[in-house]
Amino acid sequence: MNTARIIIAIGFMFFSFVAEAQQKYEREYRIKSEIVPQSAKEFIDSISSDSKIKWYKEISLNDITIEAKFKHDKKKFSVEFDTLGKLQDVEFVIKKREIIPEVYNQMERKLDSLFHKWKFRKIQKHYSGKSIDVVTSIRENEPSDSIKVSYEIVLKGKKIQYTQLYEITFNEQGEMENILEIIQDKADHLEY
Repeated sequence: MNTARIIIAIGFMFFSFVAEAQQKYEREYRIKSEIVPQSAKEFIDSISSDSKIKWYKEISLNDITIEAKFKHDKKKFSVEFDTLGKLQDVEFVIKKREIIPEVYNQMERKLDSLFHKWKFRKIQKHYSGKSIDVVTSIRENEPSDSIKVSYEIVLKGKKIQYTQLYEITFNEQGEMENILEIIQDKADHLEY
């Protein structure tokens, strides 16, 4: 009888976790710089004038955005704008060791509580706020007090027998803010 209760409790926890994770789907299309809003191009020029910029239109479940991808100071950057060229956020890839140890330990405890096993695919530091403050933070390689800093982690997580890719957002203190189950496009997996 106790075994049945344990199995039911585990099943309930598993399905409630899967149900609470919202879904994320994104599709990117390369676009020419001629159709990018001028304000978006000017923002990118203020950060990096010597890098090759690749522009994308990104379609998600809720939104359409314009995204610039480039390298700056040996880091991969992704800058997202709305369709009118207003800055939404800046992300850049970092290594695990670049996260303050106390913050990383907080994240790790949360991930251990959510998943049986997990493995990082990508870690990004995320800046949002006023354009001028974001530019200053990127140039000085140090976030100003006036911008919001968070971490966006893509990982492969296993819960019981269910393995899936997730995007998890943590705040600057390492507290989880959001979890999204990544929907992969079947066309991405075709092998020729």
